[in-house]
Amino acid sequence: MNTTIKITEDERVFFQENGYLVKTNFIEESLLKKIQSTVIDHLNNRVPPFELEQEVDYPGSPKTQDEKGGDTIRRLRLAYGRDAVFKQWAENQQVNAALKTLFDSQSLYLVQSHHNCVMTKQPQYSSETHWHKDIRYWNFQNNYLINTWLPLGDETIENGCLQVIPKTHKWKTPADRFDDRLFLRKDLELNQTWLKKSINVELKQGDLLFFHAALFHAAGQNETKNSKNAVVFTYHSEDNLPIEGTNSVKYSEINL
Repeated sequence: MNTTIKITEDERVFFQENGYLVKTNFIEESLLKKIQSTVIDHLNNRVPPFELEQEVDYPGSPKTQDEKGGDTIRRLRLAYGRDAVFKQWAENQQVNAALKTLFDSQSLYLVQSHHNCVMTKQPQYSSETHWHKDIRYWNFQNNYLINTWLPLGDETIENGCLQVIPKTHKWKTPADRFDDRLFLRKDLELNQTWLKKSINVELKQGDLLFFHAALFHAAGQNETKNSKNAVVFTYHSEDNLPIEGTNSVKYSEINL
């Protein structure tokens, strides 16, 4: 990893315009290996807390744990406090410096109530993730939060890499474009203009994806024989605090 990784002005502008940014070869190999080892251990030993495919309740996902894939782990929750290696990554100085540049702020907070997890798509079973914005169930003063997505292995179309629709973090989406779960309706002709602009964000192990919490994104199923895992954290700056009394303050925030 380059020890002086920085966000350039061109990259900052690209992120502001498109809602996402990929920085290649971001993490030190030694830290990456520690995270990989910990994730494998926690998945194999089913270390709680975690979320099952059945609990996601996505379109087409198992309705009960007894159905095929119902007891498959979809997400290892509360990563920041789960193990010291995740805390180390969440507080990584390079990541924090990049985020401060993107936010144009020297004040940074880690959200523990949303994401703060290891996203996993297992080879035995993985449901499709339909088009959505993360902010649909979050409660903040505005929608400007940034997610960091660290792939622990290569992410490809075959194993269900993230898909994004650039610029949609700026789209004031009419309510009738969503279904009752706030997924973007693929059956509507009115949505096709945006859906045709979607791209696959294929990543190499150790890259880092930054994406706006209001950006439409989705992901396919894992069609390979290997698990696909990624560490995901969410951040905001001092001018966008969570709203008291909502699900966004379920866990305390970390002032970085």
